[in-house]
Amino acid sequence: MARHTLFAGASALALILSSAVGPSAAQAQDRPAPAEEDQASALGDIVVVARRSEERLQDVPLSVTGISAEELESRTITTGTDLQKLVPTLSVGVSIFGGAQQFSLRGVRTGVVSYLNEVPVNAVLADQMLWDLASIQAVSGPQGTLFGKNSTGGAVLFVQNTPTDEFEGYLEGRVGSYNLYEGTAVVNLPVNDMLALRFGARVTRRDGLIDNLTGPDLQKLDHRSLRFSARFTPNEYLSNVTTFNLADRDDTPYAQISGAGPGTPTCPTALPACIYGAAYGVELAAQRTRGIRTVSIPLNASQTATPWQFTNVLSGYFGSVTAKYIFGYQKNEDRQFTSQLSIPLPVIIGLNDNETSLTTHEAQLLGTAFGERLSWVTGLYSSASDVNNFNAYLLFAPVGTPHNINTTQQTGGNTTTDSWAAYAQGTLAVTDRLNLTAGIRYTEDDVKTAQFGFSPGLRCNLPAALPSVNIATCTQRIAAQTDAVTYNLSVDFKATDDVLLYATTRKGYNAGGFNANINDPDLEVVRPEFITDYEAGLKADWSLGSMPIRTNLSAFYAEYTDIQRTTSLLFQNLVVTGNFNAAEATIYGGQIELLARPLEPLTIQASYGYLHTQYDSYQNAILGDVSGNRFAQAPQDSVNLSATWRHPLSVGELVGQIGYAYISEVAFADDNLTTPGNIAPAYGLIDARLDWKDVGGRGIDLGVYVKNATDEDYLLNTTDRTTPFGFQSQLYGDPRTFGFEVRYAL
Repeated sequence: MARHTLFAGASALALILSSAVGPSAAQAQDRPAPAEEDQASALGDIVVVARRSEERLQDVPLSVTGISAEELESRTITTGTDLQKLVPTLSVGVSIFGGAQQFSLRGVRTGVVSYLNEVPVNAVLADQMLWDLASIQAVSGPQGTLFGKNSTGGAVLFVQNTPTDEFEGYLEGRVGSYNLYEGTAVVNLPVNDMLALRFGARVTRRDGLIDNLTGPDLQKLDHRSLRFSARFTPNEYLSNVTTFNLADRDDTPYAQISGAGPGTPTCPTALPACIYGAAYGVELAAQRTRGIRTVSIPLNASQTATPWQFTNVLSGYFGSVTAKYIFGYQKNEDRQFTSQLSIPLPVIIGLNDNETSLTTHEAQLLGTAFGERLSWVTGLYSSASDVNNFNAYLLFAPVGTPHNINTTQQTGGNTTTDSWAAYAQGTLAVTDRLNLTAGIRYTEDDVKTAQFGFSPGLRCNLPAALPSVNIATCTQRIAAQTDAVTYNLSVDFKATDDVLLYATTRKGYNAGGFNANINDPDLEVVRPEFITDYEAGLKADWSLGSMPIRTNLSAFYAEYTDIQRTTSLLFQNLVVTGNFNAAEATIYGGQIELLARPLEPLTIQASYGYLHTQYDSYQNAILGDVSGNRFAQAPQDSVNLSATWRHPLSVGELVGQIGYAYISEVAFADDNLTTPGNIAPAYGLIDARLDWKDVGGRGIDLGVYVKNATDEDYLLNTTDRTTPFGFQSQLYGDPRTFGFEVRYAL
């Protein structure tokens, strides 16, 4: 079987190379066929910044998925969870602590950093800024040289439209299922030859998707976002781009549907049954009867956030050298108050309140040398983050118990991280077709935390035996310094102008952290994690007869050590959230992306991602031995198929699009071999859209769409809490929704 698979892969590679190279490789290198060039250009180009400068995606020796503004519209991408339909090996989960979305690439969920305007961005802000974008770029694999720490899985780059020299803009309105109303306005204003401004705003409101019989409906949306950017170019040597993004949300949380487990929980195997008696089993049974779209939670659940970001990119152009200074500051305040069950018993009622800030500075030089045979980039980077959090949980309380400081278990504190790094990377053109790339980065992190912990009645519950604990103030202070050298080495070869072969190896690093409230010195400090990967790939524009085809392939193998894993658990009669080091794991996989135009009006896109993730060794005194378990948020198979048909009219253009996305079963916790409730079943989603562009030549676009056309029930998170609580907690994605859009170009 392995020989047949290898032979099939080699045959496919030979077909691509022979189709792209033609009868003679030497002739193709000297003089590409005109028809071939037309077919390649017919598929268009996406410009990416995966190596911190603008390049054609097909010229970048990395696994990069580029999503254009046109594709974002045609696939009706409105939230981060939609992106996993388009990016192979990407999994997007929703946290039960505040509704933030968590990206996982190639099975690595603790090391995917999102960037907006060249600086790291808060997940909530990124999710609300999926409009007026030039592109979204998912860069897979460790990016420890150019993007730095905490990118062991990759980076997701959100590239906004910047001000241009033309007066333009648009007004857009959308109505849809569950009383969805959304309005967007964007205007681009060139003030003079030196200054251009761009303003934008969006408001989104939607009723809740989950009916609540005894409280406010859940999964309601109430979003507002604002964007301002300015481009100042006083002369040919200087340019400055300033951007301000602000978002505000006043939602109700995701419903955590409980009662999915079979049987009737009893005491002592299910702790809540010891408190609530038979009523606990009765309420779980009632939830099973209600189904997944109705709950009974007598609680004023809420979820709010106000993230904002300011960035400034100053660039100077001095011959073959470009100097850049990139500044970023962001702040966010978010609060969630909700029940972790969907029944009218106060089993777990939680308040999570966070305030975060991040300041970044980056000085960067880019240039060429030796007759442009060497392109290089070097820079210095620093960041300072400040995180304050407060968590208060009402646990197993009698019905009617108020949620306050005297009745809840409380944790939280302040954590600061100061980081700096120096990096350099260069690409040398050994020949006109052969390039060698080498990059290195040195990073230091200084992390400090002061945490508190109280049991109900404001009784300090920190482990007094630890030297880091001051019982008098109920404070645990921990400090740690870590450093790492990460690198990137790659070689790429242009077999023809339209075929790129590459191989690379990289090392990535995630900074360490702390665990408060755990009386185990070995678990107090979380060590940094490291990943070393090896990747080979092919990017080819070729043809089958008169049909232009683009095929991008990549395969990888990675060795992952001291993996950081966060989980909530019951420890010494306290519910604690800890971050733990897994010993090691080996992961491997690959992906293929295909773009073809069999007919002039028809475009076909397809992609497939494969992942094999498994812990080689993972055990500690609290979690036990979970070696052999698969990674959470790492589906083995992910598939995307779509077709777009364009039909010109005398009064505009019709554009029809249909897409199918499949995700195989995926775990959402690392102990999944013996706890099947931690695994979400496989599912497939069908979306469709029809647009009438430029109606009557008046700059008006009309569109209708359906998402999840078959009304599939699918999970965005699931946690098996059968032991010791007797229930499972599940967060479901959106049901089938319809919508109508109108857009007017200014």
